[in-house]
Amino acid sequence: MLFATIFVLVGVAVWVAAGVLLYFRRKTLQKTEAMRRVETSRAADVSRMTPGEPVEVTGTLRCGSPLTSEMARHTCAYYHSRVIREYEERYRDSEGRSRTSRRSETVASSERFAPFVVEDESGKVGVHGEGAEVDALEIINRFERDPGSGSSITLGGFTVSLGGGDRTIGYRYVESVLNSDAPVYVLGVVRPDGEIGAPGEDGEGRFIISYRSEAELEKKFKREARVQALISAGLFLFGAIFVAVGVAAATGAFGLS
Repeated sequence: MLFATIFVLVGVAVWVAAGVLLYFRRKTLQKTEAMRRVETSRAADVSRMTPGEPVEVTGTLRCGSPLTSEMARHTCAYYHSRVIREYEERYRDSEGRSRTSRRSETVASSERFAPFVVEDESGKVGVHGEGAEVDALEIINRFERDPGSGSSITLGGFTVSLGGGDRTIGYRYVESVLNSDAPVYVLGVVRPDGEIGAPGEDGEGRFIISYRSEAELEKKFKREARVQALISAGLFLFGAIFVAVGVAAATGAFGLS
């Protein structure tokens, strides 16, 4: 009976994971729907629009007071720097055999915006980037083996020890930026000051900033949704097999009890 219970529980857990993945797929598709619903506005027209109204602009990102990223020392209007610990986790499968899987966790992160505007042929409009979902250009993705105890890194003003113990494989350093004087796409809402920012707590709409064009970003979201759908379908099938085996075992189909 224990055998049957374990298989059914594993199958149900896999179904839950598939359901969570479908939820995120729906959220991904909602982004493309929001992009389609909002027509692109001229930058100079945004200040005359109603506060809280969804707005979309494309143009060139201009930044008068750029930042310097913490890892690459790259001049930019936005950066997101992360240190990700990759490690091994040991566990036992349903048959009691010892297994090892590779996992990861973010141990340090720093994200900063500088004030910037989007400029097109009509003029320019300011953007308050805080709270946005940023699709930034990745300029660093470097993996280094575990440096051992005593090593550390300072990120965002905080010093983090990198001594991860004997299960740590190493650390991945990732940094993404929005470049100044480069194309940018912004989907947000009109602020009371006539600039673009995030919806209020009770407001509707998305806030997305991307270095890609609208068409490229929509393709990216659709590709992510397809992958999520395929993985979810596989998980549902995998879970169904486990549940079927468990139910069959519980009913004595395999001569088990």
